[in-house]
Amino acid sequence: MQKNYLLDKDGAQFSLDELIGHAQSLTDEGELGRAIQAYDTVLLAASEAEVLAESNFRLGLIYREWNEIFAAQRFFGRAHQLSPEVAEYKDELSALNQEIAKNQHVVFEERARKNSDQIVSLFRVATGLKLIQMDKGVQAYPLMKSRTKIYPNAAVAKHLLTDVIITDEEKNSAIEFLEERGWLTSEQSNRYAIQDTGLCVFYTELAKLHVLNEVYDEAAACYEQAHWLDGSNLDVLCHKVICDANAQLWEDGLLTLEQTGDAPTGDADPANYYRAVAQIYGVAYQSEGNETIGKRAIKACQDALAISGKDKEISRLLKSLESTAGQEATGNKPRGKRWWQQ
Repeated sequence: MQKNYLLDKDGAQFSLDELIGHAQSLTDEGELGRAIQAYDTVLLAASEAEVLAESNFRLGLIYREWNEIFAAQRFFGRAHQLSPEVAEYKDELSALNQEIAKNQHVVFEERARKNSDQIVSLFRVATGLKLIQMDKGVQAYPLMKSRTKIYPNAAVAKHLLTDVIITDEEKNSAIEFLEERGWLTSEQSNRYAIQDTGLCVFYTELAKLHVLNEVYDEAAACYEQAHWLDGSNLDVLCHKVICDANAQLWEDGLLTLEQTGDAPTGDADPANYYRAVAQIYGVAYQSEGNETIGKRAIKACQDALAISGKDKEISRLLKSLESTAGQEATGNKPRGKRWWQQ
């Protein structure tokens, strides 16, 4: 089972070496969006200047490959600032600065085009969230999910929605909507950056829309991004457990349960949560035969049926689990197909 390194950035410092190796493996495999998030997690968890410099440099290389020149310049600059003695960092930054100076007209034309695209992204994010407030989720859904195709995860969104130049003439009600809530801030005149709080709301609300449209795998991914942005929010992970079960993402669900526990928090529906826990633990028990997990699966079935006694699938699952546990206790092997194969 592959470890989910990105689910909890707050715990990343306990396995930093593994996470760095994982980030490099993702880069080698061409999974650059996921690699960016892995390296960003390192930046959030590490404290040593050498590690921070190398991670910034690796991020710069990826964005350089993506032709996101100004993002690459930012990360190369940070790497050089943290470790000025490393010639590779200095050389890469100098080469990029020379390229920008040599092709200044073309580069800045491209920068202006991308800046316009960034403003459009912010407009669509804000418009989607405003439509949700107006109970117009149907109109909000295509606007919001189109952004996750451009920005595959929260780290990429955060990096590329930084240093957005918005003049007073370009401001509109959507930009002001984000500003009023502190989701878009400016540290320099006319230069804006999306905030983690705004992205967290965006991914959470988009996850809810995915659920309404029964796109459970995408919903689970959005809930994971929301938790990555705010590691103290376990409520979104409870919703993710339900989505994992509905999408049959059993291993992901089991990993998530390591952090949420067997009881729901927040506004997660208890019946749906216990049902999901029962299914996830049921698969794990039938696959691995772990007695502790088997007991948790049976307990979750009982909890789900206590709320909704007419759930026939969970009733069948409970009988199957109790039968399997009883046969194993007496040394007999269960016969017939396992419940999830039927």
